[in-house]
Amino acid sequence: MGIITRTRNAFRAFTRAFSGYDVTGGSGRWPTQYMLPSPISQQLAAGRLASRKIAHQSENNALVASIIQHAVTAIIADGPTVRSAHPDAQIAAQLQRAWNNFFQDCSVEGGMALGGYLSRVARGFYVDGESFTQLVTDPATMRLKLRLLTADQVDSAKTIPSLGMTGDLPMIVAGVEFDRDGRRVAFWVLPTPPDAPWASVAPPVRISAFDICHVFEPRFPGVPRGISPLTPVAPLAMQLDTAVDAAVMKLKTTCLVAMVVRDIEGNLPLDAATDPASLHLEPGATLRLPQGCDVQFPPTSEMSTVSEVLSHIERLICSSAGVPSFMATGDFGAINYSAGKLGLATFQRRVKAIQQNHIIAQLLTPMWDRLVLLEVLSGRMRAPDYESNPERYSASFLFTGWPAIDELKKAKADTLAVAAKLRSRQEIISEGGRDPADVDAEIENDPFAADDLSANAGAIASQNEQETNDA
Repeated sequence: MGIITRTRNAFRAFTRAFSGYDVTGGSGRWPTQYMLPSPISQQLAAGRLASRKIAHQSENNALVASIIQHAVTAIIADGPTVRSAHPDAQIAAQLQRAWNNFFQDCSVEGGMALGGYLSRVARGFYVDGESFTQLVTDPATMRLKLRLLTADQVDSAKTIPSLGMTGDLPMIVAGVEFDRDGRRVAFWVLPTPPDAPWASVAPPVRISAFDICHVFEPRFPGVPRGISPLTPVAPLAMQLDTAVDAAVMKLKTTCLVAMVVRDIEGNLPLDAATDPASLHLEPGATLRLPQGCDVQFPPTSEMSTVSEVLSHIERLICSSAGVPSFMATGDFGAINYSAGKLGLATFQRRVKAIQQNHIIAQLLTPMWDRLVLLEVLSGRMRAPDYESNPERYSASFLFTGWPAIDELKKAKADTLAVAAKLRSRQEIISEGGRDPADVDAEIENDPFAADDLSANAGAIASQNEQETNDA
């Protein structure tokens, strides 16, 4: 082993010497541990520890709690609406009714709407870096129910490497089972959460991947588990707490008035009036000191730049977390309209990416497929083309849209875009999280709807800003 180690070190030294790049460590600026030589193994080793630390910060650090709250609210809001892709209006309406019933009571615990359940999923995504949902069939009603599993319930200690020497046995990594082709086939789940009171000591149970929805962001190819997106900012958030505590303590210390009385000649006579134990300052008090005494006040340090340092740290944390700092800190006075709109647009793109890539693709789509399957197998819906045309039984999900900063300008822009045939009504309505068919039905049934609404809208869109302000 000694020869191998010396050979390896010599090769690394040779590589650094002739690479010509500073990142190899030849200059000595790069610390030895400043690298990720094994991203998958290192993430698996740090994932559970990171989730525990960030869980503590989510309950005790004001900025981290605000970041998670704003991110979860933006991603989920009150839950998505669904649009069935089936061309038959009757079947589409039946699927819509089944979804509405499921939406109102989706959890095995009962009494929870889908919006609240998805908020717990999104919170787990930020705290643990992943969330597990078990699709359960209620034996009494043959309807879909959801069971939220903690990240610790999927046994991260369950690892059995195949290495090509176990025959047909699959490979298990951190509680996730893979087949020979690398597909996820099962999860090894503990019966109860390990931190629950009187938790079960039974070994993990194998549950098919067909019944588990794993919401996570695979940062590296082949990584089986997730890690919190707040991991890079967790140490800085802890330092922010320390800095705030130190600043508060400094303010308290600065508010104290301290005085040091010295006798330069060393002949200070002590009596009742000049006893150091009896000397104290009071409003309006006059202290008579003997001759030769000197009075000094301890210096107080400057604090004019503390707020700038704290604000800079807050901006770094929020930027890495993907949440605008003015939202997380509530400091809307530090930005103008253009900066706020730009920051909000970037945040909206990040939210939409999480909705489409993780919430919809990894959870809502399998959930919808299971709901449709149960409707067919239970006999509640006749679907003769379910196997031959499965694409007809797919669906699209619409999340609640973002409110416009200036609703009048937004309405004008949408009206002009539709008139110029640059956008469609369906696209604009879908951005608001509503089904265009529902909007058209409401307009048709509205007794106050007029035929000249389009003309009125065009007239409003053609008004200039001065006319609008005068009105």
